[in-house]
Amino acid sequence: MAVIAPMLFNEAQNSSRLWIGRSITNILSLAVGLVIVSVLVVGFGLHLVYAIMPISLAFALLAIVTPTDASAVNSIFESNPVTEEQAGILQHESLFNDAAGIVIFDMSLTAFISGTFSMEVAIGTFLWEFLGGLLFGSLIGVLIVSARLILIRYNDDTPLIMVLIQLLSPFLVYLLAEKLALSGILAVVAAGLVQGSEREKLRLTSSRMQLITSNVWEIVSGMLSGMVFVLLGLSLPEVITAMHQSPNPNFGIYKLIGIGLLIYFVKGVIRLIWSRYMIKRRVQTNREWRDSLVMAFSGANGTITLSLAFSIPTVVNGQPFEFRGPLIFLAAVVILISLIMPTIFVPLLLPSQDAAQPKYRWVRRMIQAAITDLVKEKEHPEEAQIVIDSLQQQLVLDAAPNLKLRRQLMSESHQVERAAIQKMYDEGKITKDEQFYYGKFLQLNNFSADEKIWKNILLRIRFSLHIGTLYKDMSRAQDAFLTAPVVLEEVYWREQFQKHGEDILPIEQVGFDAVMAFLKTKDADNGVESNMVKRFYRTRHRRIHGKDVNADIVYQMFMRAFHSEYELIQDALSSGKINSSLAEKLQQRISIDEMTYLQNVEMFSD
Repeated sequence: MAVIAPMLFNEAQNSSRLWIGRSITNILSLAVGLVIVSVLVVGFGLHLVYAIMPISLAFALLAIVTPTDASAVNSIFESNPVTEEQAGILQHESLFNDAAGIVIFDMSLTAFISGTFSMEVAIGTFLWEFLGGLLFGSLIGVLIVSARLILIRYNDDTPLIMVLIQLLSPFLVYLLAEKLALSGILAVVAAGLVQGSEREKLRLTSSRMQLITSNVWEIVSGMLSGMVFVLLGLSLPEVITAMHQSPNPNFGIYKLIGIGLLIYFVKGVIRLIWSRYMIKRRVQTNREWRDSLVMAFSGANGTITLSLAFSIPTVVNGQPFEFRGPLIFLAAVVILISLIMPTIFVPLLLPSQDAAQPKYRWVRRMIQAAITDLVKEKEHPEEAQIVIDSLQQQLVLDAAPNLKLRRQLMSESHQVERAAIQKMYDEGKITKDEQFYYGKFLQLNNFSADEKIWKNILLRIRFSLHIGTLYKDMSRAQDAFLTAPVVLEEVYWREQFQKHGEDILPIEQVGFDAVMAFLKTKDADNGVESNMVKRFYRTRHRRIHGKDVNADIVYQMFMRAFHSEYELIQDALSSGKINSSLAEKLQQRISIDEMTYLQNVEMFSD
């Protein structure tokens, strides 16, 4: 109830009802037919090979490890694309075979605990739980969606309320279904599918609520998945220790690993044959066996399998359940193998895309298009530069900068600026006093350049004590402590030079020009790191010159940049350079950037 129900509810509400309707025959074939055949065939075989395990527990184990988790291999498919039909089948198969596996698991465990089994009763129970669960879940799902739509209609769609209703829905549906002796999991799946219809009705209304709900579910799903695998990491050493200490020779670690490998292999062969001969393809190709192999390897297990394994009782009929440890260990072996095998073999079977990843190439292109457009801005260069720096920072994050090289470039830039100031002194353009104090400024500037936390705190204390002592004003000292050192030090040194009747600005201008000229020579080989250093010096230059920027103009520049990015994607899509799937991912990235900016507008006005 705590893990599987909310995870399947989330998977169901994110599923495409169009794809389910289009591929319902194939989905049910894999999700129900293949699961039943695999449980029966491999379960009987396991009982013959490993006679110590009762046949009911063999069925229960296969019901655990047969359901797939298509999301476990999604990352492989990003660089090794499968057909749209295959992707749709894999995604929705995992939704329904989880439910079918859980029903069979419950029946097998009940048969083991009770010691009795009747085929007629089993079939009747299966149909009652399966069909009854789907029908009941659909009914409750309609009621929940109707209640949410009524709240939205009366402008009561506060995200907190709507998210809480949705988070509580899988638990409510599960408990009510179990009270009626129906499959709580299938009821949750049905309710989730109905919940997905809400988005079709809302479309672009209540956008904020839909966005928040989606993000919350993504976090919850990730936490639940992580929690289950952490539980495996904590439990597996205890399970292995218990099996080592067990007097039963049939619970040996190596024997169980061998059995786990055998289960995965036989299960995979059945899945391969089933995918080849029982799946109806809308588009016939001459690569049926290759596609079937991809489907076979894509039967990876994940969080649901692990959660089911941990739901095995610790006590049966008042006695400690000695098979619990071996069953969890076997499930863990099959999970790990099923995650490793597609990682190795799917890339060998599928044509790989360009190693440079088209998505990331186009991300760089659209950011460069926005920068190119803003470079042309002549009326508001300061505001445009703020946006350019932010866009260049995106390029830095996408390109994974070499921080050691960045520190080296910063140090070299510091030396270049010192040399430029020394040249000014040698030519008699500045006094010894100006050279000395500007050197102090550079020393402090270089100290704070990497923005380490301990340096930040140290500089805050230094500035607050210095200003408090200088002005005998506690409020100014407090303001100094609360102001970022990289902002305060430029203002502080400008004031210090002015107090001595000197001007730091012409000196800084010479140093800035020298550093920019030096960094320009590094663009070809170390563009990412060079841009990081340039951004630091541009920010310092703007602050020390006290050039106030117009927040409204900055806003306009950001909108102009986003518009340039949208135009590039639109043109590329129209000319056939990219497909709609890639365009959708790129547009989603731009939209997220826009929302991030709008939520942090004040940060970009400095």
